[in-house]
Amino acid sequence: MKLMKIKKPKHYYLEDYMRDLRDEMESMFRSTFEPMIEKESERGELIFSPPVELWEKEGDIHLKVQLPGIKKEDIDIEVSENSIKIKAETKEEKEETEKNIYRSEFRYGRFMRTIPLPEEVDCDEAEAKFKDGVLCISVPKTQKEEKEIKKLTIK
Repeated sequence: MKLMKIKKPKHYYLEDYMRDLRDEMESMFRSTFEPMIEKESERGELIFSPPVELWEKEGDIHLKVQLPGIKKEDIDIEVSENSIKIKAETKEEKEETEKNIYRSEFRYGRFMRTIPLPEEVDCDEAEAKFKDGVLCISVPKTQKEEKEIKKLTIK
């Protein structure tokens, strides 16, 4: 948890203090919840961002994405040297006879998320697995070639 530190100058009014406190609280709220907030696309449909984990282990970059309720066939993955782009869509199953729905919190629609990678990777060696609503992608980092050192003489 982040502690708030607000410095108070000699001539500091209560209104200024409250504004600074409100701004700090809004910043904390945005950094915590903004990744989960749905956004609207150009076509007017809602797009959500699923939670991800990104880490490095033994020379590979690993990415884990939560995709509950999405079928493997509906997922599209693009890997480039410096990012991974994931697209998918969940479709609402409608029956001809409509039931009385009291509450529906399921998300339906499409999403797209581009995750920048901390280092360049070898796209050709990327692997993806999908099990129990969790997508796991592993991509080996590119081997950095040692650059030739050239010694210069001063003229």
